Amino acid sequence: MIKKVTITLLLLLLVLLSTSERLDLNSSEQLDTALTRSLSTFAVARGLNSLVSMVQGTEINISPVGLGATFTPGQLLDPVNDMVERFSWVMLMSSVSIGVQEAMLHLGKTTLFKLLFALVALLLLAQLWFKGLRLPWSLEKSLKVMLLLALLRFSVPLLVWLNETVYEAVLEQEYTHAYAEVVMTSSEVNTMVTELQMKKATLEEERSFMDRFNVSQQYDDFKRELKASVDAFITAFNEAMESMIRLITVFVLNAIIIPLLALWLFIYGTGYLMRQDLSTWVETK
Repeated sequence: MIKKVTITLLLLLLVLLSTSERLDLNSSEQLDTALTRSLSTFAVARGLNSLVSMVQGTEINISPVGLGATFTPGQLLDPVNDMVERFSWVMLMSSVSIGVQEAMLHLGKTTLFKLLFALVALLLLAQLWFKGLRLPWSLEKSLKVMLLLALLRFSVPLLVWLNETVYEAVLEQEYTHAYAEVVMTSSEVNTMVTELQMKKATLEEERSFMDRFNVSQQYDDFKRELKASVDAFITAFNEAMESMIRLITVFVLNAIIIPLLALWLFIYGTGYLMRQDLSTWVETK
């Protein structure tokens, strides 16, 4: 009798929680915050990538002393571009992971799922208390279905809560500091790109003048200036590299490793429960 009462109270509590709008609202708000955080970081990463690509595409064609010359300083940024592209890819995967969690949360909070959850709980209670009731399936199968539905309903909100708790307790300060440094680097690089484009425009405008008077020294001076600008790019990115790696660590842990670990636990736990003899959990006499 004690087991029956305990199971009945637990089922009623689960049904009550499954219909709670507050549970879904909290989870949705936390996921929206996480998605905004991920997308804003992805936008910064893509902005950096476009700036690097712009510099890499810079090419100065000029003909001092009657000889053709081409200077492409942006090729020095190939290693930087590779790092920024990987950074962008991690941010994209993090956003996709959060989007999948939102889809799974939406599935669990639909009216149809909630009705199914309540119906299975009602049938389980009927089988538990009315021994004369005859259904096509056993009490044990009803209990397994109920456990599976409970895992589907509450695993995502639990995962979202766990993720946000880990973020706030361990990762938030790290993310805030690293994100601010990367945004500052992006702003500095944007200014450098503007200056570089102005230098290129100036050099291209004076090309005919330089060709006419055969002043190759001016071309060499411009070339040194452009090389210095690229060196400044590399220095700025090197300073931001540590912050990018810290951001990658935050998002890989928060949006990939923890969800994958939770998914593995869900699959393993479900399989384990389905293989068990749950008839011993309740009194059948």
